[in-house]
Amino acid sequence: MYKKKYQIFLILVILTTNLFSLSKIDSLETILDNLNGHEKINALNRLSNLYRIDNSEISYDYATQALELAKTSNDQKGIADALNGVGHYFRKIHEFEEAINNFQQALEIYRKLKSNSDIANIYNNIGHIYWFQGYFSKSLDYYKRSLGISIALGDEHSQSISYNNLGTVYYRLGMYDDSMKNFLKSLSIREEINDPLLHSTLNNLGNIYVRLSDHSKALEMYQLSLEHKRKLQINTESTLNNIGNIYLKLKDYDSALKYLSEALKINEENKNEKEIASSLNNIAIVYEELGKTDEALNNYQKALTLKKKVKDLFGYANTAKNLGDIFLKKEDYKQANLYLSESLEIAKKIRARDIIKDIYELKSQYYYQKADYENAYLYKKNCSCMKDSLFNEETGDKITQYRNNFTIEKTLKEKELLLKDNQIYKLQVEKDKSWRFSLFLMVLLLVSIGIFLIHNIMKRNKLNAILGKVNEDLENRIDQRTAEILETNENLKNEIEVRKETADKLKSSLDEKDVMLKEIHHRVKNNLQVLTSILNIQARASTNEETIKMLKNTHSRIMSMSLVQEQLYSNNDLAVVDFKLYVKLLVNNIYTAYRVRESRIRPIINIQDIELNVNTAIPCGLLINEIVVNAVKHGFNDNKKGEIKINMSKDENEFIHLEISNTGAVLPDNIDYKKPETTGLELIRIIIIQLSAEVEVIQKNGVLYKLKFKKLKN
Repeated sequence: MYKKKYQIFLILVILTTNLFSLSKIDSLETILDNLNGHEKINALNRLSNLYRIDNSEISYDYATQALELAKTSNDQKGIADALNGVGHYFRKIHEFEEAINNFQQALEIYRKLKSNSDIANIYNNIGHIYWFQGYFSKSLDYYKRSLGISIALGDEHSQSISYNNLGTVYYRLGMYDDSMKNFLKSLSIREEINDPLLHSTLNNLGNIYVRLSDHSKALEMYQLSLEHKRKLQINTESTLNNIGNIYLKLKDYDSALKYLSEALKINEENKNEKEIASSLNNIAIVYEELGKTDEALNNYQKALTLKKKVKDLFGYANTAKNLGDIFLKKEDYKQANLYLSESLEIAKKIRARDIIKDIYELKSQYYYQKADYENAYLYKKNCSCMKDSLFNEETGDKITQYRNNFTIEKTLKEKELLLKDNQIYKLQVEKDKSWRFSLFLMVLLLVSIGIFLIHNIMKRNKLNAILGKVNEDLENRIDQRTAEILETNENLKNEIEVRKETADKLKSSLDEKDVMLKEIHHRVKNNLQVLTSILNIQARASTNEETIKMLKNTHSRIMSMSLVQEQLYSNNDLAVVDFKLYVKLLVNNIYTAYRVRESRIRPIINIQDIELNVNTAIPCGLLINEIVVNAVKHGFNDNKKGEIKINMSKDENEFIHLEISNTGAVLPDNIDYKKPETTGLELIRIIIIQLSAEVEVIQKNGVLYKLKFKKLKN
């Protein structure tokens, strides 16, 4: 039921938009003669934009009128908008150089005006032209620039377009992983914002699954895309074409011809020569599979003529490859080689990896049939390692470098071996000369060792006599030292017993104090809870909004102190607070008190495992409470979504860094915590002074408080 309502809603939106566009055109054209200056330039540019899809000639006429008037009055924004409209006209009639020239002129003006959304749009327009011509590296560059600006502006619709554009380029380059990632990002955004262009991304995902040979998944994507297009009542020829190709791969030729013929009929009605060529090419493939070579050849040649006319380099290379394959099967080797060579030259120029790989395979077959086995093997090898040999020039350079290094290393090793051989020869010559000298040295060494041993024996006898006297003296000293140690041990034993008794008494006293401290913290916590309960009763009893707000704020502040007491009561160590757990509980209480959903304002708490004493924890808690409450109350009005982030860390100098930020509204110009006009700001100022903190308040995409301080002493 919901799905049906959603379909009806989409159709109504499209119809309403079309009617609104028509009424807008009529109203603008009616009042055009009564406008002057900037208003007239703006109206002409808007009319050019409205006519852009349905009648490019009228669109161009309005754009040139706007350009002439804007130049006369030096209206820079008007000039840029008009140049953009002229560029679209030249793009549609395939005058690409003229189109890029106009887009570039518009881009320079938008840059001077710092109109970022217009800059992103121009980047996409230029990227489309390079994509259509097959210059994919340039196309990638401009699409990425557009995406960067869209992300900076937070424009999700533009982001989805840029991700989709990037996916199409990576797809053409055969980089399917990168292509899939970008299409999925686009799909995620478009589903979230209910973008009518969802069908385009579904169609592109189908193309990826085709390349991955997952035909059932591809058919599912194409059918979903077709369903969305029919709901929106927009042209379905490209999706019909894709579904036909899937049935072709599944060898369901009747279904393939049905969908492809339907696509061709729509393209002929729309006089879209590029898509007509694509449909003819695909129908030719079906005929080729059915063995109807003449019909296939006729359709391929028609498609090739149209692709050349519209300057579709990728399509031309693909169809030329198909013609080469047909002539190869017909054993017309001259025509086969002619088309394959032409296709390979264009494919290399536009870096179309999949086409190059197919041509290498066909070239290998061509040379095999010609009995030129050497070239057949060469092209087969190129087909296998096409990615490394053709598209990774950097790797090729490295391989060349490695080969050069290997050659140099090999030469050096050969030289080293020659030197070693020469040294061996010299050693052999000198061996006989040194033999007698070595024998003499050996005899001399043995005599020296004998003399050394005799000397050591005599020396050892003398040392033994001296050691005997020393040992006797040492034994006397040991007996004396042993008696002294026994006496000392007895004294230590007595002292240990005394200290143990003292320690037991101290432990007993300490346990009593711990119990008392826990009881004190518990009573303080209970008293604070009583206070909060009284405040809640007062707030419910009061009818004055200001009084209720004041009581609610006071309740929040007391709760922040109560949480510290609760932490101390539940900890084994009564001197420190687990601040990470404390902040989570504090933020949770604030969200509960002010009925804030985490799905609307997402809390992000990144706090190192820092333990603070009570004197530091309480002011920090109060400060976080004030800033978070202010953000919830004033920063996220009208159900605005965003996030509140609390970071705390400690550096090597024992300084604590506390950052509290939110992505809500910035502070009003008249608000300054140094000159407080409210109780909350006065409390923030007092706490900052109490902590002796260095403070910085940054207002960009929300409010950020940065504090740097050290722990307060107990």
